Amino acid sequence: MKQSSASGEQGLQIEGLAIEAYRDGVVALDFEMRVVGANRAAMELLCGEDRELVLPCDLESFVLPVEQEYDWLQDMVRERICYRNHIVRWSRQGKERTLLADSYFTRGSEGEPVGLVLFLKDIGNLVSLERQVHHHEKLATVGKIAAGVAHEIRNPLTSIKGFLQMMRHGLEQNGLQKEHSYTTVMLSEIERVNQLVGELLLLSKPRELRMEHLEMEELITVIAPLISSEAILHNIEFDMQLEPTPLVYADREMLKQVLWNLVKNAIEAMATETNGGKLTIRSTWQEREGLVRVEIKDSGPGIPHYLLDRIFDTFFTTKETGTGLGLPICQRIINDLGGKLQVTSKGFGTTVSVLMPGVKI
Repeated sequence: MKQSSASGEQGLQIEGLAIEAYRDGVVALDFEMRVVGANRAAMELLCGEDRELVLPCDLESFVLPVEQEYDWLQDMVRERICYRNHIVRWSRQGKERTLLADSYFTRGSEGEPVGLVLFLKDIGNLVSLERQVHHHEKLATVGKIAAGVAHEIRNPLTSIKGFLQMMRHGLEQNGLQKEHSYTTVMLSEIERVNQLVGELLLLSKPRELRMEHLEMEELITVIAPLISSEAILHNIEFDMQLEPTPLVYADREMLKQVLWNLVKNAIEAMATETNGGKLTIRSTWQEREGLVRVEIKDSGPGIPHYLLDRIFDTFFTTKETGTGLGLPICQRIINDLGGKLQVTSKGFGTTVSVLMPGVKI
């Protein structure tokens, strides 16, 4: 294929390359910082799906420059660098892509370099799969450790708790109220450690699932009074928008636990706001995908984009008193039930979505 600039300069030759036939992105550039050829896949990756450009055009017009991303392309052309298996993060229309880039010289009739051709492959799905495998391996490791030490932790805790309860009784009888109050704090901390061990065990060995067909709306309605009272306590407006959806096949108590934990997270995220906030729970039926979606949306400060990839990591937390186990446990339960957990946050507010396969009976 041969493409020439409008000024009639030396054409750019890409021997034997029918770029529109490529599923991956292909971009041809000359050393004047101009794009002289690009296939549809490249346009969608770099420019945005809704843009129409007339080639040749300058590089800046082609990619809508975004600092480091554009600098990388400029340096490649200016320094005449050929890349192999170079990973590039590329953000367009609010979506970040992970691209694998390879570049080669294109040559003129005398064999001299006259430009570069850039091949771009979207490897986002592979990166996502790699992250999931790594995440599950990490959970399995944590679970094995937890299962091994749980009894060694719980046995002495049980003894300490028993003796403390005996002490409390004696202190109360002798009118030592101050000392009695200390034991209350100690017992509370022991219970917190017990709860932490229980959460770790849930990661390693989830309980046997008791699967049944159930209505997501009915399940939400059951816990709605608890949610409402918790919201009132923190001066938070609570709104439910429940649409009729098909049944889901799940463990009622486990699904209820996930929804309650996600609601508590949302309320805690808004608890620091002086004006309270708004909590919205919405259920919808995504017929095309065959999924029942439950969204738990808060109006809190949101999650920074650079932390979104880490929120399901075990022990990762931004809370002063958090354990970093809540979301990993919720994700583990939903995965075991055959569903998915998604989190989105765009600088203000966070939406956590539980997606479960719908069952039509």
